[in-house]
Amino acid sequence: MKKMMKSALAAMMALTLTACSSGGSSDGGSKAKTGTESTYAYLLDTTDLKKPELDLSKADGVLKKVLDSGVFTIATSPDYPAAEWVTDDGTIYGSEMMLAKYIADCLGVDLKIESVDFASTFAAVDTGKVDAAFSGYGWKKDREEAYEITYGYIGEPDDPDNPSYHTVIVAAEDADKYKSFNDFVGTHIMAQANSLQEMYVTDQIVALDPNGGTNLEKVATLDQAILGLASDKCDAVALDGTTAENYVKQSDGKFALTGLKFDLTIYGDFEGNIGIVKKGETSMINAINTIIQTVKDNGYYEEWYKIAKEAAGVE
Repeated sequence: MKKMMKSALAAMMALTLTACSSGGSSDGGSKAKTGTESTYAYLLDTTDLKKPELDLSKADGVLKKVLDSGVFTIATSPDYPAAEWVTDDGTIYGSEMMLAKYIADCLGVDLKIESVDFASTFAAVDTGKVDAAFSGYGWKKDREEAYEITYGYIGEPDDPDNPSYHTVIVAAEDADKYKSFNDFVGTHIMAQANSLQEMYVTDQIVALDPNGGTNLEKVATLDQAILGLASDKCDAVALDGTTAENYVKQSDGKFALTGLKFDLTIYGDFEGNIGIVKKGETSMINAINTIIQTVKDNGYYEEWYKIAKEAAGVE
């Protein structure tokens, strides 16, 4: 992970902006290996894990397709260690990918992972290209209206510092300018399109600006936003706290944390990340939620998250 971050930041400082062009590639620049069960066996061995008893006799829709084909296909944008990222050898790893492997094993089918940019994870579900998507999603009202959503799952539920916080980072030389979100009024902020951070900036920074001078630029990939900050194309980048801390740590003093956290209480009581399934696919979502309940009951996701954090070098 540290090697990957150093390489990415070196590219940023060299201003190789063409590497993160928003056009063309559907994988957001991450060239991850794809495949089925033989490819993803490394993610997790579920042999000794408890599994729920599933009644699949009345499976229909996407669930029936999964069972008939023997393959559970998911989409992810591997930008968020420790949930999902592309390792130095080109494989996809992370706690949510372990969860996907567990779901596939509980269904008795192989796993296939499609690596795409974040916005394309939703399109892949909408068009039926994939059966579900797991990509560091948090609850949003429009997501609940547009998709079937899974039960929430969280990697560190007992952490008093709340590792799921969301923030903004800035150039280190400008860090003293920003004491509150009001100080970002009139600035240029980048956030990944369709992300939680886009919503937070819209609701808690742009909404403060009576003159409409605050520019929220929505980009296809997080790398594109980080490149924007490194090359003075923007004043700040909104992202989740763990990712922010690691970008700052690996930036050799170029970036700084602001210490500001978006207020998540205004969005309702929903803990952890979620996965999504196409709206109306109740058979599929019910099966997945039964499986996730077993994961929650046995504390499996917390274990997977710890393993993934160590592998990613995330502190």
